[in-house]
Parts: sequence; C-alpha cells; structure tokens
Amino acid sequence: MTVESTATAELGLGNDTRHLIHCPPSWDHYLLDAPSSGEEHFVLTGEVPAGHPLFDDGPGRFHDLQITTETIREIGEFVGHQYFGVPQDRPGLFYRFDLDLCELGAWRTGPGAHRARMTTGVRARPAHVVAGVPRGLEFRIEVRIDDVLCCTGSASLVFLMPVLHRSHVAHSRRALRAAPELDDVPDGPTWPVDPAEVGRCAPENVVVCEPSESSHGRLTTWVLPRIGHSVFRTMPGGQVPGTLLLESLRQTSLLTAGRTYGLAPARSTLAACEVHFRGYAEADHPLRWAAVPGPLGRDADGRPAVPVTLTVTQHRRAVAEARTLVVQDF
Repeated sequence: MTVESTATAELGLGNDTRHLIHCPPSWDHYLLDAPSSGEEHFVLTGEVPAGHPLFDDGPGRFHDLQITTETIREIGEFVGHQYFGVPQDRPGLFYRFDLDLCELGAWRTGPGAHRARMTTGVRARPAHVVAGVPRGLEFRIEVRIDDVLCCTGSASLVFLMPVLHRSHVAHSRRALRAAPELDDVPDGPTWPVDPAEVGRCAPENVVVCEPSESSHGRLTTWVLPRIGHSVFRTMPGGQVPGTLLLESLRQTSLLTAGRTYGLAPARSTLAACEVHFRGYAEADHPLRWAAVPGPLGRDADGRPAVPVTLTVTQHRRAVAEARTLVVQDF
C-alpha cells in the first residue's frame, strides 16, 4: 500500500504548474517525518509546457527532449533536501544523464488546441551514504505523454559540501590560468550557424558556430556563450549552466548528422543521449565541441539514424563526453 503527498514544484518551463507527487513505498519514514534511507518514488505530472522561449522554438514537429532533462535537473536538489535529509547548504550537481526515446510517435506535436499531458515517474535511491546522509542520488526515469510510455532513462546527482564545492571551483579556475600554453581559442571570428540547421527559428537560441570539418569526418564547433539569455542565464565570471551545455550538445548532434549525411533538422530529433560531465566550464573561456559521426543506419522502424560521439573541451581538458543518436522522422 502506498501513501501520496503532493508538493508543487516551480520549474523553469514556462508558466505551467506541475505537481510533484511523493508515493513512498512504506509508511515508516512518512509517519515519523524522518529522512528516507531507501528508494523513494515520485510522479511529476502536468501539461507539456507551451510557449517556452527555447523548447518551443523550432519547426514544431516534436516536443523537446530537454523538457525531461530540465525536469530532473530542477527537482533533483529538492528531492535530496526534502526527502533524504541532505543539508540545504549542499548544492546538487548532476554529472550523468542517459535517456532513450522508446516511442517516437508520442513526441510528435499534434494539430489543434490539444495540450499533451506529460507524466514523469521517478525513482530516487541514495548513494554513498555517510553518517545517514547520502552524498548523492541515483534516479530512474519513465516518461509518458498522453499515457504512452515514450522515454526511459537514468541520472546521477552528487551533493557537495560548501567548502568542497568552493574548492573545486577555485581549482578549476586556477587550472585555466596556470597553463597558458594550453589556451584553446577560435582561429578567427565565430558566426552562428543558420537556426534551421539546428532545429531552431530564433537566432538568439543558436548556441554553436559555423563548424570546421576534417577529412576524417570529424566536425568541430565552438559554443556561443549567450550572456544574459533568459533561459541559459549565463553570467560573466560565472559557470556555464547545464542547460546551455545540453542545448549545445543537441545542436551539435543535429548539425553533424545534417552536414555529414543530409538528415533534415526540421524532421530530426535526438532518439538517445548519454552524457557524462567531467568538470566545470567557465563562461569567460571558449568551449569547443568535437563530434564524430558513426555510419548512417536505420532505427527499429526503418528511420534514418546517425550515432554521434562528442566531447566538449575547455583549455584542452574534457568538460563532458557524450553519445547521441539522431533520427529523422518520416
């Protein structure tokens, strides 16, 4: 038997209210009001956000997969602090995402005034527990749109003590200054790619520049920082937000599949994404994506599909490594 407790989470996905429902597998911690020491279950439910300045910018063929990553990113800290007893002064940092679209049709946007309903089932499990307090959380995710299971995945979150967090940030910044011989900057001016090539319409939402391509098929592009952007919230002297890194990953993947094999960005989406963040990225230093496309193939339904292996570096050190699968719809 389960008991449900409801909390409304204010998420940065438009003006829509969505509800986070806690479904504890037992009464024990719920009745004692004690932090959980085991797996906890949650459901986040509401309509797919509408009118979002980034996620709704594009040809309108698919709902944006980043709605899912943003959902998990924004509830992760709340879950740790509220249900697992993690102190409020410990920030949560996601370092891994793994998502697979298992029903592409559910992600298509339909005609008319119908607003699709998105329900995200989340299982959170504590990791590296010290003195009863988890140093991290492991998440399992199931996404349904209009009751159709359409995405599964997992994510990992680490909580850092304030002193350790400040130390990591300071060390990262010292490393960028300590070895000027490792500076990595564009050879000349950078120009944003055409928005249509990365599945966007608004020029201000383009976050990658015209790429260079090697004879071996490797594509290299630089991330445009977009200081002051309403969604990315990048600030001078700050760190590059995860939303910007994930959007640049999406755009680089579409750009690579389009430039290499001619997949149409307006009909393409990421059908899978695995990303591992390895360090901090500073907004005041250039970021470079290197993308290597795999062979053109077909997914289980016969759609053109291109795997892409990507690495983003700053000062020649890896910030994140990823693998994506770009699929073109019929």
